[in-house]
Amino acid sequence: LAVTAEASEAEVRRALQTCLHEQAHRVISARLERFSGRTDARFAGWRLSSARTQWGSCSPDGRVRLNWRLIHFSTPVIDYVIAHELAHLRELNHSPRFWREVARLLPGFEPARDQIKRVEVGAISF
Repeated sequence: LAVTAEASEAEVRRALQTCLHEQAHRVISARLERFSGRTDARFAGWRLSSARTQWGSCSPDGRVRLNWRLIHFSTPVIDYVIAHELAHLRELNHSPRFWREVARLLPGFEPARDQIKRVEVGAISF
């Protein structure tokens, strides 16, 4: 981080959070690009979220929100959350059809799903 030796704790925290947000945007954007050709669901764009209770969400109009804290996870976990939200663009539920869509988008998603299910969003402060 580019901070001075005299930087306060709050300044260091802001600089670190800015760095993590930028990295999250870059990584998630690249991962979303990877999935762009895998779905014909209406995808109207995405943005980072700071939600305290969700890793991702989507709206009926095709907009996806992905939590910036995902940057703390490995690529397979990030991919799982992306596939999960893109599957919701087809199925706004967790029915068997929804899980088939997740599997179609990301075969073998289960280990990543199990990993992120063990972590509460609010447990990650940076």
